[in-house]
Amino acid sequence: METMNIQSVAEKNIVSVVLADIQPSNYNPRKNFDVASLAELAESIRQQGVLQPIGVRPIAENRFEIIFGERRYRASLMAGLEEIPAIVLNVSDETAEEMAVTENLQRKDVTPIEEANAYQRLIESGRHDIQSLAMQFGKNETYIRTRLKFVSLIPEIAELLEKDEITISVASEICRYGEDIQREVFDKHLKEGIMFGSWRGMKATEVAKNIERHFTTDLERYNFDKTLCLSCPHNTNNMTLFCEGTCGKCANKGCLDEMNAAFLTEKAIETIKAYPALSLSHDAYCYNADAVNRLKEMGYEVVALQCRYKDYPTLPEEPEAGEYDTEDEYKEAKVEYEQDMNDYMEEGKELVRRAEVGEISLFARIGNEDIVKCYVENSMMNAVSGQQAGQEQLSPIEKLDKQDKRNKEIAREKTVEDTKKQILEVDMTETKFGADEEKMIYFFLLSSLRKEHFAAVGIEGEHSPYLSNEDKTNIVANLTPKAKAVIRRDFLIENFKNAYGSNAIADMLLEFAGKHMPERLADIENGHNEVYEKRHQRIEEKKAVLLVQEQAKQEAEQTEADADNEKQPQSQEVAA
Repeated sequence: METMNIQSVAEKNIVSVVLADIQPSNYNPRKNFDVASLAELAESIRQQGVLQPIGVRPIAENRFEIIFGERRYRASLMAGLEEIPAIVLNVSDETAEEMAVTENLQRKDVTPIEEANAYQRLIESGRHDIQSLAMQFGKNETYIRTRLKFVSLIPEIAELLEKDEITISVASEICRYGEDIQREVFDKHLKEGIMFGSWRGMKATEVAKNIERHFTTDLERYNFDKTLCLSCPHNTNNMTLFCEGTCGKCANKGCLDEMNAAFLTEKAIETIKAYPALSLSHDAYCYNADAVNRLKEMGYEVVALQCRYKDYPTLPEEPEAGEYDTEDEYKEAKVEYEQDMNDYMEEGKELVRRAEVGEISLFARIGNEDIVKCYVENSMMNAVSGQQAGQEQLSPIEKLDKQDKRNKEIAREKTVEDTKKQILEVDMTETKFGADEEKMIYFFLLSSLRKEHFAAVGIEGEHSPYLSNEDKTNIVANLTPKAKAVIRRDFLIENFKNAYGSNAIADMLLEFAGKHMPERLADIENGHNEVYEKRHQRIEEKKAVLLVQEQAKQEAEQTEADADNEKQPQSQEVAA
Protein backbone atom coordinates (compact mmCIF):
# COMPACT_ATOMS: atom_id res chain seq x y z
CA MET A 1 0.00 0.00 0.00
CA GLU A 2 1.30 3.46 -0.93
CA THR A 3 0.93 4.81 2.62
CA MET A 4 2.97 1.99 4.13
CA ASN A 5 5.74 2.49 1.57
CA ILE A 6 5.89 6.17 2.38
CA GLN A 7 6.14 5.53 6.09
CA SER A 8 8.96 3.03 5.60
CA VAL A 9 11.17 5.52 3.73
CA ALA A 10 10.14 8.64 5.64
CA GLU A 11 13.32 8.83 7.69
CA LYS A 12 15.40 9.22 4.51
CA ASN A 13 13.62 12.49 3.59
CA ILE A 14 13.99 14.53 6.81
CA VAL A 15 15.24 18.02 5.97
CA SER A 16 15.01 21.54 7.42
CA VAL A 17 12.42 23.60 5.63
CA VAL A 18 11.96 27.37 5.93
CA LEU A 19 8.66 28.10 7.70
CA ALA A 20 7.92 30.91 5.26
CA ASP A 21 7.90 28.34 2.43
CA ILE A 22 5.23 26.16 4.11
CA GLN A 23 1.45 26.53 3.94
CA PRO A 24 -1.38 24.58 5.64
CA SER A 25 -3.64 22.34 3.56
CA ASN A 26 -7.36 21.76 3.48
CA TYR A 27 -6.90 18.10 4.32
CA ASN A 28 -6.47 18.51 8.05
CA PRO A 29 -9.68 17.44 9.82
CA ARG A 30 -8.69 19.56 12.82
CA LYS A 31 -10.08 23.08 12.37
CA ASN A 32 -9.83 24.41 15.93
CA PHE A 33 -6.50 24.93 17.71
CA ASP A 34 -6.51 25.79 21.40
CA VAL A 35 -4.45 28.97 21.85
CA ALA A 36 -3.29 28.16 25.39
CA SER A 37 -2.17 24.69 24.34
CA LEU A 38 -0.31 26.13 21.35
CA ALA A 39 1.45 28.60 23.64
CA GLU A 40 2.64 25.77 25.89
CA LEU A 41 3.95 23.84 22.89
CA ALA A 42 5.67 26.97 21.55
CA GLU A 43 7.48 27.43 24.90
CA SER A 44 8.58 23.76 24.80
CA ILE A 45 9.89 24.24 21.26
CA ARG A 46 11.89 27.32 22.31
CA GLN A 47 13.62 25.19 24.97
CA GLN A 48 13.99 21.82 23.25
CA GLY A 49 13.26 22.40 19.58
CA VAL A 50 10.84 20.40 17.42
CA LEU A 51 11.30 16.79 18.54
CA GLN A 52 9.15 15.20 15.81
CA PRO A 53 9.29 16.38 12.18
CA ILE A 54 6.15 17.43 10.34
CA GLY A 55 5.08 15.92 7.01
CA VAL A 56 5.04 18.10 3.89
CA ARG A 57 4.87 17.63 0.14
CA PRO A 58 6.23 19.90 -2.61
CA ILE A 59 3.54 21.80 -4.53
CA ALA A 60 5.73 24.31 -6.40
CA GLU A 61 9.35 25.41 -6.52
CA ASN A 62 10.39 26.10 -2.91
CA ARG A 63 6.77 25.79 -1.75
CA PHE A 64 5.48 23.01 0.51
CA GLU A 65 2.05 21.96 1.79
CA ILE A 66 1.53 20.40 5.22
CA ILE A 67 0.33 16.80 5.24
CA PHE A 68 0.49 16.35 9.02
CA GLY A 69 1.91 18.35 11.94
CA GLU A 70 0.06 21.64 11.49
CA ARG A 71 -0.02 22.14 15.27
CA ARG A 72 3.80 21.91 15.48
CA TYR A 73 4.03 24.28 12.51
CA ARG A 74 1.80 26.89 14.22
CA ALA A 75 3.68 26.56 17.53
CA SER A 76 7.04 26.97 15.73
CA LEU A 77 5.78 30.23 14.21
CA MET A 78 4.77 31.41 17.68
CA ALA A 79 8.20 30.41 19.02
CA GLY A 80 9.90 32.57 16.39
CA LEU A 81 11.67 29.75 14.53
CA GLU A 82 12.73 30.26 10.94
CA GLU A 83 13.04 26.58 9.98
CA ILE A 84 11.42 23.30 11.01
CA PRO A 85 12.42 19.66 10.50
CA ALA A 86 10.12 18.03 7.94
CA ILE A 87 9.66 14.78 6.06
CA VAL A 88 9.25 15.63 2.38
CA LEU A 89 6.89 13.19 0.67
CA ASN A 90 6.05 13.14 -3.03
CA VAL A 91 2.46 11.90 -2.85
CA SER A 92 -0.80 12.42 -4.72
CA ASP A 93 -3.69 14.54 -3.46
CA GLU A 94 -5.63 11.43 -2.46
CA THR A 95 -2.74 9.93 -0.50
CA ALA A 96 -1.94 13.27 1.15
CA GLU A 97 -5.53 13.62 2.30
CA GLU A 98 -5.67 10.07 3.66
CA MET A 99 -2.37 10.51 5.52
CA ALA A 100 -3.51 13.83 7.00
CA VAL A 101 -6.79 12.41 8.19
CA THR A 102 -5.24 9.20 9.53
CA GLU A 103 -2.46 10.97 11.43
CA ASN A 104 -4.77 13.55 12.98
CA LEU A 105 -7.49 11.08 13.93
CA GLN A 106 -4.96 9.29 16.10
CA ARG A 107 -4.64 12.40 18.29
CA LYS A 108 -6.52 12.34 21.57
CA ASP A 109 -7.82 15.89 21.37
CA VAL A 110 -9.65 15.62 18.03
CA THR A 111 -13.30 16.65 18.49
CA PRO A 112 -16.29 14.45 17.54
CA ILE A 113 -17.28 16.85 14.74
CA GLU A 114 -13.75 16.91 13.31
CA GLU A 115 -13.70 13.12 13.52
CA ALA A 116 -17.08 12.88 11.76
CA ASN A 117 -16.01 15.19 8.93
CA ALA A 118 -12.77 13.22 8.51
CA TYR A 119 -14.56 9.88 8.22
CA GLN A 120 -17.02 11.43 5.78
CA ARG A 121 -14.21 12.72 3.56
CA LEU A 122 -12.52 9.33 3.51
CA ILE A 123 -15.75 7.62 2.46
CA GLU A 124 -16.46 10.27 -0.19
CA SER A 125 -12.98 9.68 -1.64
CA GLY A 126 -14.14 6.20 -2.65
CA ARG A 127 -11.11 4.57 -1.05
CA HIS A 128 -12.91 3.49 2.12
CA ASP A 129 -16.19 2.18 3.47
CA ILE A 130 -17.36 1.80 7.07
CA GLN A 131 -15.79 -1.64 7.39
CA SER A 132 -12.34 -0.53 6.19
CA LEU A 133 -12.43 2.57 8.41
CA ALA A 134 -13.24 0.42 11.43
CA MET A 135 -10.25 -1.81 10.66
CA GLN A 136 -7.84 1.06 9.95
CA PHE A 137 -8.63 3.03 13.10
CA GLY A 138 -9.32 0.13 15.44
CA LYS A 139 -12.95 1.14 16.03
CA ASN A 140 -16.11 -0.92 15.79
CA GLU A 141 -18.56 -0.19 12.98
CA THR A 142 -21.21 1.20 15.34
CA TYR A 143 -18.71 3.81 16.55
CA ILE A 144 -17.93 4.87 12.96
CA ARG A 145 -21.63 5.02 12.03
CA THR A 146 -22.44 7.11 15.11
CA ARG A 147 -19.68 9.57 14.32
CA LEU A 148 -20.77 9.85 10.70
CA LYS A 149 -24.25 10.90 11.81
CA PHE A 150 -22.77 14.01 13.41
CA VAL A 151 -22.20 15.36 9.88
CA SER A 152 -25.97 15.98 9.71
CA LEU A 153 -26.04 18.21 12.81
CA ILE A 154 -26.95 21.84 12.20
CA PRO A 155 -23.98 24.21 12.89
CA GLU A 156 -25.42 25.54 16.17
CA ILE A 157 -25.80 22.08 17.72
CA ALA A 158 -22.46 20.93 16.28
CA GLU A 159 -20.86 23.89 18.06
CA LEU A 160 -22.45 22.85 21.36
CA LEU A 161 -20.91 19.40 20.93
CA GLU A 162 -17.53 20.92 20.04
CA LYS A 163 -17.61 22.97 23.24
CA ASP A 164 -18.73 20.00 25.38
CA GLU A 165 -21.99 21.82 26.21
CA ILE A 166 -23.91 18.70 25.20
CA THR A 167 -22.69 15.10 25.40
CA ILE A 168 -21.95 12.76 22.54
CA SER A 169 -24.93 10.65 23.62
CA VAL A 170 -27.30 13.63 23.44
CA ALA A 171 -25.91 14.64 20.04
CA SER A 172 -26.40 11.05 18.86
CA GLU A 173 -30.11 11.28 19.70
CA ILE A 174 -30.56 14.71 18.08
CA CYS A 175 -28.80 13.84 14.82
CA ARG A 176 -31.40 11.14 14.14
CA TYR A 177 -33.80 13.91 13.10
CA GLY A 178 -33.95 16.28 10.16
CA GLU A 179 -32.81 19.91 10.06
CA ASP A 180 -36.28 21.32 10.77
CA ILE A 181 -36.66 19.40 14.04
CA GLN A 182 -33.03 20.07 15.02
CA ARG A 183 -33.65 23.80 14.49
CA GLU A 184 -36.72 23.77 16.72
CA VAL A 185 -34.93 21.74 19.41
CA PHE A 186 -32.06 24.23 19.44
CA ASP A 187 -34.23 27.37 19.40
CA LYS A 188 -36.65 26.17 22.08
CA HIS A 189 -34.51 24.00 24.34
CA LEU A 190 -30.75 24.32 23.76
CA LYS A 191 -30.07 27.96 22.93
CA GLU A 192 -28.13 29.86 25.55
CA GLY A 193 -30.22 31.96 27.92
CA ILE A 194 -33.40 29.87 27.83
CA MET A 195 -35.03 30.31 31.23
CA PHE A 196 -37.71 27.62 31.02
CA GLY A 197 -37.70 24.35 29.10
CA SER A 198 -33.92 24.07 28.70
CA TRP A 199 -32.68 20.56 27.93
CA ARG A 200 -29.06 21.28 28.77
CA GLY A 201 -27.76 18.79 31.31
CA MET A 202 -30.44 16.21 30.51
CA LYS A 203 -29.55 12.58 29.95
CA ALA A 204 -29.67 11.26 26.40
CA THR A 205 -32.65 9.01 27.18
CA GLU A 206 -34.66 11.99 28.45
CA VAL A 207 -33.78 14.07 25.38
CA ALA A 208 -34.79 11.18 23.09
CA LYS A 209 -38.19 10.81 24.79
CA ASN A 210 -38.79 14.57 24.75
CA ILE A 211 -38.06 14.85 21.04
CA GLU A 212 -40.35 11.93 20.26
CA ARG A 213 -43.10 13.38 22.47
CA HIS A 214 -42.95 16.97 21.22
CA PHE A 215 -41.62 16.83 17.66
CA THR A 216 -43.01 13.67 16.05
CA THR A 217 -46.49 12.61 15.00
CA ASP A 218 -48.15 9.28 15.80
CA LEU A 219 -48.67 7.38 12.54
CA GLU A 220 -51.64 5.51 14.09
CA ARG A 221 -53.72 8.66 13.52
CA TYR A 222 -53.39 8.38 9.73
CA ASN A 223 -55.21 6.09 7.32
CA PHE A 224 -52.89 6.02 4.31
CA ASP A 225 -50.89 2.90 3.47
CA LYS A 226 -47.93 2.89 5.88
CA THR A 227 -45.95 0.07 4.24
CA LEU A 228 -43.16 2.46 3.26
CA CYS A 229 -43.14 3.88 6.79
CA LEU A 230 -42.14 0.53 8.26
CA SER A 231 -38.61 0.82 6.86
CA CYS A 232 -38.35 4.64 6.81
CA PRO A 233 -35.39 6.08 8.78
CA HIS A 234 -37.71 8.88 10.00
CA ASN A 235 -40.00 6.37 11.74
CA THR A 236 -39.13 6.46 15.43
CA ASN A 237 -39.46 2.68 15.55
CA ASN A 238 -36.30 2.63 13.45
CA MET A 239 -34.58 5.43 15.37
CA THR A 240 -34.91 4.90 19.10
CA LEU A 241 -35.03 2.19 21.73
CA PHE A 242 -38.58 3.08 22.71
CA CYS A 243 -40.53 1.01 20.17
CA GLU A 244 -43.87 0.03 21.70
CA GLY A 245 -45.17 -2.27 18.94
CA THR A 246 -47.20 0.48 17.21
CA CYS A 247 -46.76 2.02 13.76
CA GLY A 248 -44.29 4.42 15.34
CA LYS A 249 -44.07 8.17 15.06
CA CYS A 250 -43.02 10.21 12.04
CA ALA A 251 -40.19 12.73 12.33
CA ASN A 252 -40.46 13.96 8.73
CA LYS A 253 -43.47 16.28 8.69
CA GLY A 254 -43.06 17.22 5.02
CA CYS A 255 -43.24 13.59 3.87
CA LEU A 256 -46.11 12.84 6.26
CA ASP A 257 -48.16 15.80 5.01
CA GLU A 258 -47.56 14.86 1.37
CA MET A 259 -48.57 11.21 1.84
CA ASN A 260 -51.68 12.22 3.80
CA ALA A 261 -52.78 14.85 1.25
CA ALA A 262 -52.23 12.42 -1.65
CA PHE A 263 -54.24 9.74 0.14
CA LEU A 264 -57.16 12.11 0.88
CA THR A 265 -57.20 13.42 -2.69
CA GLU A 266 -57.29 9.94 -4.17
CA LYS A 267 -59.91 8.67 -1.73
CA ALA A 268 -62.15 11.71 -2.34
CA ILE A 269 -62.13 11.03 -6.08
CA GLU A 270 -62.83 7.33 -5.56
CA THR A 271 -65.68 8.13 -3.14
CA ILE A 272 -67.62 10.40 -5.48
CA LYS A 273 -67.10 7.95 -8.35
CA ALA A 274 -68.56 5.16 -6.24
CA TYR A 275 -71.38 7.39 -4.89
CA PRO A 276 -72.35 9.95 -7.60
CA ALA A 277 -75.04 11.41 -5.35
CA LEU A 278 -72.38 12.76 -2.98
CA SER A 279 -70.76 16.20 -3.23
CA LEU A 280 -67.30 16.94 -1.87
CA SER A 281 -67.22 19.16 1.20
CA HIS A 282 -65.26 20.24 4.25
CA ASP A 283 -66.30 21.90 7.49
CA ALA A 284 -65.37 25.44 8.39
CA TYR A 285 -62.21 24.75 10.38
CA CYS A 286 -61.00 21.16 10.63
CA TYR A 287 -59.94 19.89 7.18
CA ASN A 288 -56.86 19.18 5.07
CA ALA A 289 -56.32 22.35 3.03
CA ASP A 290 -53.74 20.73 0.72
CA ALA A 291 -56.16 18.02 -0.38
CA VAL A 292 -59.01 20.52 -0.84
CA ASN A 293 -56.84 22.83 -2.96
CA ARG A 294 -55.63 19.95 -5.12
CA LEU A 295 -59.19 18.81 -5.77
CA LYS A 296 -60.25 22.35 -6.72
CA GLU A 297 -57.32 22.66 -9.11
CA MET A 298 -58.44 19.37 -10.71
CA GLY A 299 -61.86 20.90 -11.38
CA TYR A 300 -63.83 19.43 -8.48
CA GLU A 301 -66.16 21.65 -6.49
CA VAL A 302 -65.62 21.39 -2.73
CA VAL A 303 -68.37 22.96 -0.64
CA ALA A 304 -67.59 24.60 2.70
CA LEU A 305 -70.25 23.41 5.14
CA GLN A 306 -71.44 26.41 7.14
CA CYS A 307 -74.17 24.60 9.07
CA ARG A 308 -74.48 21.54 11.29
CA TYR A 309 -74.01 18.19 9.53
CA LYS A 310 -74.60 14.59 10.59
CA ASP A 311 -72.38 11.62 9.79
CA TYR A 312 -73.67 8.58 7.94
CA PRO A 313 -74.48 5.54 10.06
CA THR A 314 -71.36 3.54 10.87
CA LEU A 315 -70.91 0.32 8.96
CA PRO A 316 -71.08 -2.55 11.51
CA GLU A 317 -67.91 -4.59 11.94
CA GLU A 318 -68.35 -8.28 11.24
CA PRO A 319 -67.26 -10.47 14.18
CA GLU A 320 -64.39 -12.97 13.84
CA ALA A 321 -64.72 -16.41 15.40
CA GLY A 322 -61.24 -16.20 16.94
CA GLU A 323 -62.26 -13.17 18.98
CA TYR A 324 -64.69 -15.18 21.15
CA ASP A 325 -64.10 -17.77 23.83
CA THR A 326 -67.05 -20.02 22.95
CA GLU A 327 -69.05 -20.90 19.87
CA ASP A 328 -72.25 -19.66 21.53
CA GLU A 329 -70.74 -16.21 22.13
CA TYR A 330 -69.69 -16.04 18.49
CA LYS A 331 -73.15 -17.06 17.24
CA GLU A 332 -74.77 -14.45 19.47
CA ALA A 333 -72.42 -11.79 18.14
CA LYS A 334 -73.19 -12.94 14.59
CA VAL A 335 -76.94 -12.52 15.13
CA GLU A 336 -76.40 -9.06 16.59
CA TYR A 337 -74.19 -8.12 13.64
CA GLU A 338 -76.82 -9.18 11.11
CA GLN A 339 -79.45 -7.10 12.90
CA ASP A 340 -77.10 -4.08 12.97
CA MET A 341 -76.40 -4.60 9.29
CA ASN A 342 -80.12 -4.63 8.46
CA ASP A 343 -80.57 -1.41 10.44
CA TYR A 344 -77.61 0.13 8.62
CA MET A 345 -79.06 -0.75 5.20
CA GLU A 346 -82.48 0.63 6.14
CA GLU A 347 -81.01 3.88 7.41
CA GLY A 348 -78.99 4.18 4.20
CA LYS A 349 -82.07 3.66 2.03
CA GLU A 350 -83.96 6.28 4.03
CA LEU A 351 -81.18 8.81 3.57
CA VAL A 352 -81.11 8.16 -0.19
CA ARG A 353 -84.90 8.63 -0.33
CA ARG A 354 -84.71 11.92 1.56
CA ALA A 355 -81.95 13.12 -0.74
CA GLU A 356 -84.04 12.28 -3.83
CA VAL A 357 -87.01 14.33 -2.58
CA GLY A 358 -84.78 17.29 -1.66
CA GLU A 359 -84.95 17.06 2.12
CA ILE A 360 -81.22 16.53 2.62
CA SER A 361 -77.97 16.89 0.69
CA LEU A 362 -75.31 14.16 0.78
CA PHE A 363 -71.62 14.93 1.11
CA ALA A 364 -68.22 13.29 1.29
CA ARG A 365 -66.56 15.40 3.97
CA ILE A 366 -62.78 15.88 3.78
CA GLY A 367 -61.26 15.87 7.24
CA ASN A 368 -57.67 16.04 8.41
CA GLU A 369 -56.97 12.32 8.11
CA ASP A 370 -59.96 10.71 6.35
CA ILE A 371 -63.02 11.10 4.11
CA VAL A 372 -66.35 10.66 5.90
CA LYS A 373 -69.85 10.51 4.40
CA CYS A 374 -72.32 12.93 5.95
CA TYR A 375 -75.57 14.76 5.21
CA VAL A 376 -77.13 18.17 5.88
CA GLU A 377 -80.77 19.16 6.24
CA ASN A 378 -81.59 21.38 3.26
CA SER A 379 -83.77 23.59 5.45
CA MET A 380 -80.66 24.47 7.46
CA MET A 381 -78.58 25.04 4.33
CA ASN A 382 -81.25 27.32 2.90
CA ALA A 383 -81.37 29.33 6.11
CA VAL A 384 -77.62 29.83 6.03
CA SER A 385 -77.54 30.71 2.34
CA GLY A 386 -80.51 33.07 2.64
CA GLN A 387 -82.81 31.03 0.39
CA GLN A 388 -86.46 31.76 1.19
CA ALA A 389 -88.78 29.06 2.48
CA GLY A 390 -90.81 27.50 -0.28
CA GLN A 391 -88.33 28.53 -2.97
CA GLU A 392 -88.08 25.89 -5.67
CA GLN A 393 -85.23 23.44 -5.22
CA LEU A 394 -82.77 23.02 -8.08
CA SER A 395 -82.73 19.72 -9.92
CA PRO A 396 -79.43 17.78 -10.07
CA ILE A 397 -78.88 18.99 -13.66
CA GLU A 398 -79.59 22.60 -12.65
CA LYS A 399 -77.18 22.25 -9.76
CA LEU A 400 -74.48 21.06 -12.15
CA ASP A 401 -75.20 23.94 -14.56
CA LYS A 402 -74.96 26.39 -11.66
CA GLN A 403 -71.72 24.78 -10.55
CA ASP A 404 -70.34 24.99 -14.09
CA LYS A 405 -71.23 28.68 -14.31
CA ARG A 406 -69.55 29.39 -10.99
CA ASN A 407 -66.46 27.45 -12.08
CA LYS A 408 -66.21 29.67 -15.15
CA GLU A 409 -66.53 32.75 -12.93
CA ILE A 410 -63.77 31.41 -10.70
CA ALA A 411 -61.51 30.88 -13.72
CA ARG A 412 -62.10 34.48 -14.76
CA GLU A 413 -61.49 35.80 -11.21
CA LYS A 414 -58.24 33.89 -10.85
CA THR A 415 -57.11 35.01 -14.33
CA VAL A 416 -57.66 38.64 -13.35
CA GLU A 417 -55.85 38.25 -10.01
CA ASP A 418 -52.82 36.57 -11.56
CA THR A 419 -52.72 39.11 -14.40
CA LYS A 420 -52.72 41.99 -11.90
CA LYS A 421 -49.62 40.50 -10.29
CA GLN A 422 -47.76 39.74 -13.52
CA ILE A 423 -48.51 42.94 -15.46
CA LEU A 424 -46.24 44.93 -13.15
CA GLU A 425 -43.25 42.95 -14.42
CA VAL A 426 -43.87 43.57 -18.15
CA ASP A 427 -41.68 46.18 -19.89
CA MET A 428 -43.96 48.36 -22.08
CA THR A 429 -41.70 51.40 -22.36
CA GLU A 430 -40.98 50.84 -26.07
CA THR A 431 -44.59 50.04 -27.08
CA LYS A 432 -46.63 52.73 -28.83
CA PHE A 433 -49.59 54.02 -26.80
CA GLY A 434 -52.72 52.86 -28.69
CA ALA A 435 -56.22 54.21 -29.21
CA ASP A 436 -57.65 51.41 -27.07
CA GLU A 437 -55.40 52.48 -24.19
CA GLU A 438 -56.58 56.07 -24.61
CA LYS A 439 -60.17 54.87 -24.16
CA MET A 440 -59.12 53.07 -20.99
CA ILE A 441 -57.66 56.33 -19.70
CA TYR A 442 -60.96 58.13 -20.31
CA PHE A 443 -62.83 55.27 -18.59
CA PHE A 444 -60.91 55.98 -15.39
CA LEU A 445 -61.06 59.78 -15.83
CA LEU A 446 -64.86 59.56 -15.90
CA SER A 447 -64.81 58.86 -12.16
CA SER A 448 -64.21 62.60 -11.69
CA LEU A 449 -66.93 63.79 -14.08
CA ARG A 450 -69.40 66.19 -12.43
CA LYS A 451 -73.11 65.48 -12.78
CA GLU A 452 -73.77 68.85 -14.46
CA HIS A 453 -71.58 67.66 -17.36
CA PHE A 454 -73.33 64.30 -17.88
CA ALA A 455 -75.30 65.74 -20.84
CA ALA A 456 -72.05 66.89 -22.49
CA VAL A 457 -70.86 63.28 -22.73
CA GLY A 458 -74.20 61.85 -23.91
CA ILE A 459 -76.07 61.03 -20.68
CA GLU A 460 -79.60 62.36 -21.17
CA GLY A 461 -82.48 62.71 -18.68
CA GLU A 462 -82.46 62.00 -14.98
CA HIS A 463 -79.51 60.02 -13.72
CA SER A 464 -77.98 59.18 -10.37
CA PRO A 465 -74.94 61.23 -9.29
CA TYR A 466 -72.66 58.31 -10.14
CA LEU A 467 -71.83 56.61 -13.41
CA SER A 468 -71.95 52.84 -13.62
CA ASN A 469 -69.24 50.86 -15.41
CA GLU A 470 -71.76 50.26 -18.19
CA ASP A 471 -72.31 54.04 -18.50
CA LYS A 472 -68.57 54.64 -18.70
CA THR A 473 -68.13 51.94 -21.35
CA ASN A 474 -70.87 53.50 -23.52
CA ILE A 475 -69.35 57.00 -23.15
CA VAL A 476 -65.80 56.03 -24.14
CA ALA A 477 -67.19 54.14 -27.16
CA ASN A 478 -68.67 57.43 -28.51
CA LEU A 479 -66.17 60.10 -27.45
CA THR A 480 -66.17 63.50 -29.17
CA PRO A 481 -63.43 66.16 -28.91
CA LYS A 482 -65.74 68.26 -26.72
CA ALA A 483 -66.51 65.33 -24.43
CA LYS A 484 -62.80 64.59 -24.08
CA ALA A 485 -62.09 68.18 -23.05
CA VAL A 486 -64.91 68.15 -20.49
CA ILE A 487 -63.72 64.84 -18.97
CA ARG A 488 -60.09 65.92 -18.74
CA ARG A 489 -60.91 69.26 -17.17
CA ASP A 490 -63.23 67.74 -14.57
CA PHE A 491 -60.39 65.36 -13.72
CA LEU A 492 -58.07 68.33 -13.21
CA ILE A 493 -60.62 70.14 -11.09
CA GLU A 494 -61.10 67.02 -8.94
CA ASN A 495 -57.37 66.84 -8.31
CA PHE A 496 -57.07 70.58 -7.60
CA LYS A 497 -58.78 69.74 -4.29
CA ASN A 498 -55.30 68.72 -3.12
CA ALA A 499 -53.94 72.25 -3.64
CA TYR A 500 -52.74 74.10 -0.55
CA GLY A 501 -50.29 76.85 0.34
CA SER A 502 -47.32 76.91 -2.00
CA ASN A 503 -47.34 73.32 -3.29
CA ALA A 504 -47.04 72.50 -7.00
CA ILE A 505 -50.76 71.70 -7.31
CA ALA A 506 -51.58 75.18 -5.99
CA ASP A 507 -49.40 76.73 -8.71
CA MET A 508 -51.23 74.72 -11.38
CA LEU A 509 -54.62 75.64 -9.87
CA LEU A 510 -53.88 79.38 -10.13
CA GLU A 511 -52.53 78.96 -13.67
CA PHE A 512 -55.68 77.05 -14.67
CA ALA A 513 -57.94 79.67 -13.06
CA GLY A 514 -55.99 82.48 -14.77
CA LYS A 515 -56.84 80.90 -18.12
CA HIS A 516 -60.51 80.10 -17.56
CA MET A 517 -61.67 82.69 -14.99
CA PRO A 518 -59.17 85.57 -14.98
CA GLU A 519 -61.61 88.21 -13.68
CA ARG A 520 -62.81 86.04 -10.79
CA LEU A 521 -59.24 85.17 -9.93
CA ALA A 522 -58.34 88.87 -9.96
CA ASP A 523 -61.24 89.66 -7.61
CA ILE A 524 -60.19 86.88 -5.25
CA GLU A 525 -56.54 87.92 -5.26
CA ASN A 526 -57.42 91.64 -4.82
CA GLY A 527 -59.73 90.89 -1.89
CA HIS A 528 -57.10 88.84 -0.02
CA ASN A 529 -54.24 91.17 -0.98
CA GLU A 530 -56.21 94.16 0.38
CA VAL A 531 -56.46 92.43 3.75
CA TYR A 532 -52.77 91.57 3.52
CA GLU A 533 -51.78 95.21 2.81
CA LYS A 534 -53.67 96.42 5.87
CA ARG A 535 -52.02 93.81 8.06
CA HIS A 536 -48.67 94.58 6.48
CA GLN A 537 -49.11 98.27 7.31
CA ARG A 538 -49.83 97.51 10.98
CA ILE A 539 -46.73 95.34 11.17
CA GLU A 540 -44.53 98.03 9.59
CA GLU A 541 -45.81 100.60 12.13
CA LYS A 542 -44.97 98.27 15.03
CA LYS A 543 -41.55 97.59 13.58
CA ALA A 544 -40.85 101.34 13.32
CA VAL A 545 -41.69 101.86 17.02
CA LEU A 546 -39.48 98.94 18.03
CA LEU A 547 -36.58 100.27 15.94
CA VAL A 548 -36.78 103.68 17.66
CA GLN A 549 -36.79 101.98 21.07
CA GLU A 550 -33.85 99.78 20.13
CA GLN A 551 -31.85 102.76 18.86
CA ALA A 552 -32.49 104.73 22.05
CA LYS A 553 -31.38 101.78 24.14
CA GLN A 554 -28.14 101.42 22.15
CA GLU A 555 -27.38 105.17 22.53
CA ALA A 556 -27.89 104.94 26.31
CA GLU A 557 -25.57 101.97 26.58
CA GLN A 558 -22.91 103.80 24.53
CA THR A 559 -23.10 106.92 26.75
CA GLU A 560 -22.65 104.77 29.87
CA ALA A 561 -19.68 102.99 28.34
CA ASP A 562 -18.01 106.30 27.42
CA ALA A 563 -18.42 107.56 30.99
CA ASP A 564 -16.73 104.45 32.38
CA ASN A 565 -13.80 104.88 30.00
CA GLU A 566 -13.22 108.50 31.16
CA LYS A 567 -13.10 107.47 34.84
CA GLN A 568 -10.49 104.74 34.24
CA PRO A 569 -7.48 107.02 33.33
CA GLN A 570 -8.11 109.26 36.35
CA SER A 571 -8.01 106.24 38.64
CA GLN A 572 -4.69 105.15 37.09
CA GLU A 573 -3.15 108.68 37.69
CA VAL A 574 -4.15 108.68 41.36
CA ALA A 575 -2.63 105.24 41.81
CA ALA A 576 0.62 106.46 40.20
